[in-house]
Amino acid sequence: MNIFDEVNNFVTRNHYVDVADKIPVFICSIGSHLFNALNKCSRCDFDPDDPLLDPDVDFTIDNCPLRHNHMPFYTPMSQLPDTRIHILMRGAKGSGKSVLINLFLAEGTGLIHSTNADLGHGYKTMMGANSITEAGMFGSLNDLGEIAGRPIAREMCGGFLGFEEFSSMSDASKKDHSLDMKNQLLTSLDNGRVQKALKMGWVQYTTRYTMWAATQPARFELDSGLDRRFFIIDIEMTPEKELKFKQAQHKQANMTRETRIELAAKNIEIREWIQHRMFEAVANPPSGILFDDDIAEWIDRPSVRSYEADLFRRLAIGYHMMQPTYRGNVPLVITMDDTLRGILSQSLTQRRRVMDADTELIKTTFWMQDLSKSQVVKEVSRMVTNGDYQSAKRWIVENLQGQSWYSEYEPDVKRRGRKGVTCRFGHPTPSNEIEWGLKQ
Repeated sequence: MNIFDEVNNFVTRNHYVDVADKIPVFICSIGSHLFNALNKCSRCDFDPDDPLLDPDVDFTIDNCPLRHNHMPFYTPMSQLPDTRIHILMRGAKGSGKSVLINLFLAEGTGLIHSTNADLGHGYKTMMGANSITEAGMFGSLNDLGEIAGRPIAREMCGGFLGFEEFSSMSDASKKDHSLDMKNQLLTSLDNGRVQKALKMGWVQYTTRYTMWAATQPARFELDSGLDRRFFIIDIEMTPEKELKFKQAQHKQANMTRETRIELAAKNIEIREWIQHRMFEAVANPPSGILFDDDIAEWIDRPSVRSYEADLFRRLAIGYHMMQPTYRGNVPLVITMDDTLRGILSQSLTQRRRVMDADTELIKTTFWMQDLSKSQVVKEVSRMVTNGDYQSAKRWIVENLQGQSWYSEYEPDVKRRGRKGVTCRFGHPTPSNEIEWGLKQ
C-alpha cells in the first residue's frame, strides 16, 4: 500500500476540502515519530521490568508496543537526536483545522486511533483538554513526594496528543499556577525531558509524545524556541473555499450506504497498515541512516534558515519510514524523489508565509528609520513576543540579523560614555554605502 495515495483517495472520497498538501505532513509526522522510537525507546522510564522501578509504587506503562532492546543507530555528534515532527496549524475559524486532527486522532474513527492501545496494539491517541494547567500537563507532587494525578505528558509517552486550540497552552502559561508551562513544553517537545525541582522533591521523567495542534491567527503566539519545535501549516480561508465547504457538506450528507461501508472498510485497512508498519519496524529497525546529496542540496537553499534545517530533515526521514516497502536491519537511505521534493517545497512555502509575517510587520513599520537597539527590542517585545523582553532579543537575532535591509552599527558621535548600537532599516549604514551602491 502507498499510504500517501491511499489516505489522499480516502479524504477525496469523503469530500474533504483543501487537504492534499497537508495530509503528507501528518503522514511524515507518523513516520518520524516511529523512527524516533526505534532510535530511543530502548531507554524507557516506564518499563515495568526495570529492576529500579517498583510497579506497585512507580508509574509504569505495560504492553508498550514501541519498547525494545535494540541499540540506537542514529547518533550525530555522538548524541541521541529527537526526530519527532510536532505540527501547528494556523487558520481562521471554520477553516478545517480540527477536521485534520480528528481525521487521524478522533476516538473510534481516527486513522491511527486504536481502542486496544493500552494492550499494545497501535499508538495511544488523545484529544487534549480545552483548559489545562502546567501541573495537569507535566505533573506535580503531593505531600508524600509522589507525582499527583495522571499528568498528560507522562500518560501519553509514545502517543499522539491533539489540541484543537493551542491557545489553551499559551493562556495557561500566563497564570500564576502555570508560569513554567512554556519551559516544560519546550524541553518535552524538543528532547522529551520533564524535570522540575519542587519543595517535596523532583518531577523527573522522559516522554516521547508527538503534539498536533491548531490555532487561530489572532491567537498565534510562538514564544522564542517554540517555532523550532513545530512544523507550521498555514490554512487560508477565502469566500471560494467557504462555498466548497458548503458543497462538500451537502455531498457528505447524501452519501450512499454502499459508499459509507466501503469507506469504513478503507478506514480499517489504513489503520491496520499503520499498525503493521509500527510492528515490523520495531521488530527490525534500521542499522543506520544515510542522506543523499540531493537532500543536502535542498536544505542548503537560502530560504531554509539554519535552525529549520533539521525540521525538513525529519520530514524526509518520516517520508521514507512510510514508504510501501520497508527494509529493516540495513541503513535507511534518505533520497529525493519528485513527491518528497513537492512535500518539502509546499511545506517551506507555508512556513515562510507564517513565520515571515512578523518580520514583514517590523520591516514595514520602521522602514527607512534609525532606532536605538534598546528601542527596537522594546518595540519587538510589544509587537511580536507578547511583552517578553528576552524573547524579543532572541527574535531580533534569529529574524532580523542577516537580512539585507537590516543592519546595526555604532554611530560616530563625539561624546563620553557608551555610544550604543543603532539599528537601521532599509538604507545603508555608513560602513556599507559603497557596497549598496554597487548592488544598486
